[in-house]
Amino acid sequence: MERGSPPSGLRYGAARRAGGLAGQLLALTVVFVAVADVILVGPALGDFHDNWLRSRVDAAQVAALAREAAPTGTLTEQLEQELLLNAGVRLVALQRDDERVLTLQSNMPGDEEMRTVDLRRDRAGAVFDALSVLSAKEERLVRVLAAPRYESGRFIEVVIAERGLKRDLGRHARRLLGNTVVASAIVGGLLYAALLLLVVRRITRLSSAITAFGKRPNDPAVRIAPSEGFDEISRAEAALAGMEQEVRAALRQKERLAALGSAVARLAHDLRNSLATAQLVTERLAGSEDPLVRQSAPRLERAIARAAALAEATLIYGKADEPPAQRRPLLVRDIVEEAAEDVLALHGGVTWRNEIAVDASAVADGEQLHRIFANLIRNAAQALAGREDGQIVARAQLVERRIEIEIIDNGPGLPDGLRERLFEPFSGSQRDGGIGLGLAIAQELAHGMGGDVSLCEAHGAGACFRVSLPAA
Repeated sequence: MERGSPPSGLRYGAARRAGGLAGQLLALTVVFVAVADVILVGPALGDFHDNWLRSRVDAAQVAALAREAAPTGTLTEQLEQELLLNAGVRLVALQRDDERVLTLQSNMPGDEEMRTVDLRRDRAGAVFDALSVLSAKEERLVRVLAAPRYESGRFIEVVIAERGLKRDLGRHARRLLGNTVVASAIVGGLLYAALLLLVVRRITRLSSAITAFGKRPNDPAVRIAPSEGFDEISRAEAALAGMEQEVRAALRQKERLAALGSAVARLAHDLRNSLATAQLVTERLAGSEDPLVRQSAPRLERAIARAAALAEATLIYGKADEPPAQRRPLLVRDIVEEAAEDVLALHGGVTWRNEIAVDASAVADGEQLHRIFANLIRNAAQALAGREDGQIVARAQLVERRIEIEIIDNGPGLPDGLRERLFEPFSGSQRDGGIGLGLAIAQELAHGMGGDVSLCEAHGAGACFRVSLPAA
């Protein structure tokens, strides 16, 4: 760093302030004030230009009347020159009818540039004439045509030296510009201060709050206190305060889910080892001579294999993401029946009816589809616990190249407050000891196969869940 140069942080802060909203507002205020000055000063200079010429025309006409009022109708040359000098003009002529009468005239050099100004009509170009006078470098003459004020005639013609006009116009321009700049600076400063206080500072506060929250979203001390009011910035501050609360709640839930995922991974590791031992025992049970044991062994072996595969997948992926669905045409009735056998073996007393057609088929992953129906049937069986007339029915129908399978029970149904968050993880359980993951997992699996799981209208008491899948 060179000696005497400011630190880079200070230079960056100054550059950021200069390029920020306050700096941009200051630059725009200066530009707008300058534009306003030009708009105000220009027409004022044009009016001064024309009024100065009219005053010279009036003075010239008074001089001409003095000449005509002389006893002999003529004046000495010295007196005429004095009248012209006092009026500040070189020539005075009056157009009467069709005759042009030269009233007064002084010696006029023939090498001076002359321009013509007609004051008899509206002057749209007065501003440009005034600017032309101020920017002219050489001495010029002005030929002015105006309507006579003190006598009859078509018009009066006056030739004036531009030197006096340039001098007076320059003085007026400097005085006018100074007054305008001072007034504009005061008004612009007040406007800038008002906008800085009412808008820029509040937006800067809002921007700083967003930046601070982005850096430390978990810090409860970093929060914005919404200002009282009903304007747009107040509503934005209130929306930011609400968003901060929602994001912090989501982050807390994410932390809890991360901790839960770590615990599940450790549990899956131990569970995999235990399931490996159970799988060996199941293989030995398959060779038993007891008919009931030999009949139950394949079912137990399938359940242990699925649990082991899920534990293995949890360890591999480290989270609850499912592997991509391996979709192929499947007979839905067989998968639903197998899921019901696995689940209802633990729920005696529940009547099961599978009314799905034998040839009903869907394009799906067989293992994931089994898990979907197992979750739905398990929820229905748990809702029917303790009822002697508990009944679960499975039905299917084809709707626009999609097959819709419904799992219906005659249980107590679902409370209204639970329906809105039924498929949210850890939110959809109404059973003691339930964690509310079954329906969320079922819906996620269905989405992965191009389908969906939804709550349908049950005819009568109970609950109805619909699984929609592409038909084969």
